[in-house]
Amino acid sequence: MQELKHTDLLPNFLGIELNDSEKSTQVTYASFQERAHNAIEELAYTSKSNPIMLLTTSSDINIEDCIKDLISNTSMPKRTLYDICYAENLTNPLAPTWLHIKSGTATEFNTLICELLNKIQHKLDAEDVLLRILHKQDNNKKLEDYLSDLAIHIAEGKDFAHPVLMNLMVCHEPNQVPVIFGQDLTWKRLFGGVNYLTENGTTYSHQHLLEAGVLRKADGGFLILPVDELVRNPLLWFKLKNTLKAGLLDWENPTENPTSLVPFFAPEPTPINVRIILVGSYLNIAELYNYDPEIQSAIYLRTDLTSYFNLQKYGKSFLQYLYTLANKLKLLPFSDESMLRLVRESCRYAESQTEFLINEQKITAIMLEANGKAQRAKKDIIDLEIMTKTLLDHNFRSNSVVEESSEFYHNKQMLISTDGDIVGQINGLSVIQTFGSDFEYGEPVRITATIHSGGEGDIADIEHKADLAGQIHTKAMMIINGYLTNKFASIDPLPVSANLVFEQSYSEIDGDSASLTGLCAILSALSKQPIKQSFSVTGAVDQLGNVQPVGGVNEKIEGFYRICRIQGLTGKQGVIIPKSNIQSLILNDEIIEAVSNGMFHIYAVSSVDEAIELLTGVKANLASSNQENPNQPQALNNEVMKEQTPDIYTLILEQLDKINERTSYQKQESLLSTIKKFFTKKA
Repeated sequence: MQELKHTDLLPNFLGIELNDSEKSTQVTYASFQERAHNAIEELAYTSKSNPIMLLTTSSDINIEDCIKDLISNTSMPKRTLYDICYAENLTNPLAPTWLHIKSGTATEFNTLICELLNKIQHKLDAEDVLLRILHKQDNNKKLEDYLSDLAIHIAEGKDFAHPVLMNLMVCHEPNQVPVIFGQDLTWKRLFGGVNYLTENGTTYSHQHLLEAGVLRKADGGFLILPVDELVRNPLLWFKLKNTLKAGLLDWENPTENPTSLVPFFAPEPTPINVRIILVGSYLNIAELYNYDPEIQSAIYLRTDLTSYFNLQKYGKSFLQYLYTLANKLKLLPFSDESMLRLVRESCRYAESQTEFLINEQKITAIMLEANGKAQRAKKDIIDLEIMTKTLLDHNFRSNSVVEESSEFYHNKQMLISTDGDIVGQINGLSVIQTFGSDFEYGEPVRITATIHSGGEGDIADIEHKADLAGQIHTKAMMIINGYLTNKFASIDPLPVSANLVFEQSYSEIDGDSASLTGLCAILSALSKQPIKQSFSVTGAVDQLGNVQPVGGVNEKIEGFYRICRIQGLTGKQGVIIPKSNIQSLILNDEIIEAVSNGMFHIYAVSSVDEAIELLTGVKANLASSNQENPNQPQALNNEVMKEQTPDIYTLILEQLDKINERTSYQKQESLLSTIKKFFTKKA
């Protein structure tokens, strides 16, 4: 057992401070992503044709900027990029053909083509121009064949179906690998499509009415696609997978009926050379796997974007990231104290004193709001006061439900005792998440336990019987039952059963964080030792009585403190948490001050013994009870225990012995009565 000091309730920021020169270092979210950087590098250099990388991420970051930063920070292999041009098919105008032109040469290519056509039309020697074009295009064989056919076509005086011969459909920046982010995906946006015109009742199309789509625009580079959009339209995924495998992208569109438009218009399929990055949450990726069980065979790489980082290892980089973000948003300067307050908030998001969570969306919103407050206050810097006020306002706008809850305790509509001693009654801690937001708050709950003889020696969990409990909660109740039978029924069955109730709870309960609380209530009822109502308890427990960590510990502590403040702080109130949750504590300033002044207490325990001793003031002796020889007669164990100072274990055994004796006597009396009735009837 350990009572925590106010200094134990916050992270240690020593060693992560920055000097002025370090503040100017540019650090982005991508700078923290070592795994993703490794995967992007492999994706860039792999010789696999049209590889797909699956990137798991959360929705609280700017994924487009992050991936573009990862790619820009990765050395790329030297690779010739090509623009995509569709030209009129000289033998079949209904089947335009594609041509590749080296990126960055489009203007020069256009000039030389015009010169070539002019010389041919005037029956001048155009061989030198043709050779110059082919030389500039690295003697592209397909282009050479097309230009040769073009020369013959013009020389023979044949006409063209469209006055402009070629359509430069995709044009890349020279020496810059294209990185395209696809969103609001439709069939045409992703794969391109054919547009049509109607004139005098006739529908037609040509190479200038072809629309590229992001897949062609990303040729030679990277295409980033959100998985959730593929899940909404699975046909896009199957078409994409088959196209990448074949390396050719056609112009078919299943949503169109080509026979009602131009039945024989069929542009030549485009060769595809692209690297795909599919981005989505675990849930969306699981849905895509559900649609396509064979998706794994199409995935070349898989990695994650992580958001949790060690404070001591990455603390300085995180501060530099915050300064970089502030500069990017063009905000007022931040003081060192205000930035550290943001780091503290990020540690709270991670529920850890040793780690922080980068939630770019929340951090950006807080920074922008703090900047606005500083400007309205006519300050030239965002100091700690402004940052603290921003965080308080950020919380205030979401906590109306907390104020409504507090009114129930003010009006005594919710019954919670924070003083006195009661047998079989204990204060538990729960976390409630509001619908439609990620706002969570702590809410104490009164748990009562009663004991009755008979039954099967088990725990009747009222929540479970009323269908108000989830599976994890039900498992926790079974673990409590396992602990009790291990301690007190290793030889004979328990002669009692227990009822456990979460009072004034009318919604579903789930999780195992109340298992320590429920067990202590039952131990109190079994031993008839009252529990101090000034305490509230949270923690999971195993069958051996070890206390295990739980989530939401900060909100739980703050929730009980809120009720204690409403009913009046006495200096005796506090909470009992798992010892392994100490590193999760990032509490608000009011509680830290109350702990510092001795008006509120936080105890960390590692076993049921420590918890029940704090709650009852009676030594437990549960862990040291004689369980090594379960075959030893129970009467001998009881006799040894009675010679010692009564403890929880002894008191419970005495109560069980009394119930056993009374039950045996009642059974004996019942048997004698039955025998007497039998012989009386015979006579």
